[in-house]
Formats: sequence, structure tokens, C-alpha cells
Amino acid sequence: MPRPKASKPEEPVKLKVKKGDTVEVISGKSKGVRGEILSAFPKENKVIVKGANLIVRHTKDKPSNKPGAAGSNRVIKGGRVEKEAPLFASKVMAVCPACKRPTRVGYAYKEGEEKLSRRKYRVCKHPDCGKSLDV
Repeated sequence: MPRPKASKPEEPVKLKVKKGDTVEVISGKSKGVRGEILSAFPKENKVIVKGANLIVRHTKDKPSNKPGAAGSNRVIKGGRVEKEAPLFASKVMAVCPACKRPTRVGYAYKEGEEKLSRRKYRVCKHPDCGKSLDV
């Protein structure tokens, strides 16, 4: 009997982490792993973290469409391929670049006199830090 598909949220969720952030996995089989976010999927509320949630895919040899130097088709090698799988964004926590601890994400505003000067930026919610996460 096939497993039912997980339902997607009705509308995209605002992720507190984005591509390029350093995060720490807080639950699951990769708990404690720190890595960079390779890609984020806000519509599915998922992220791919470098070095976390690794899966193994067994692939066959397959011909490449690009011809080689001698004009013959090259073959892409098969075998066991380890790659990162998406995991839910709620399972990761942003790591503050200043205090190097996993933190909840808060928001603050930068004020100014110029047009479009009110900017929202992310901050560390540790009481003794409070530095910006957007470097």
C-alpha cells in the first residue's frame, strides 16, 4: 500500500533562515550538525543543509549527451552516490556569527532620513549578544 503524500501548506511560510546562512540541526538523525544552507524552499517549508540528512542513491552508468574529444559519447559513472536531502526548516536553528551559538531569529529596523531608508534586518535573540545575523 503506497504511503500518502505529505500535504503542502496552503501558502508559503516566511522562513527565518536563507541560502548561505550557517545553521545547526536541532532534531533528527543529523542532530548537532552545523552546515551552510545550500537551498531553501519556502513553499514546502524545507531547506537543504550541507553535510546534514545524507541519503544514498544507487545509480546506473548512463551515457552523457555531450560528445568527448574523440567524438564518442562519454559515460557518467554509476554507483553509490551520497547527497543531501531536504529537511523541515523547523528542525534547524540559525547560528549567530558573533557569539557562535544557535539562536532564535528576531527582527529590528534601521532608521534614516533618506527615501527607502527603513530596513528590516535579522538579529540574534540572546540577551548578551543582540548582534545582526545579516553580515
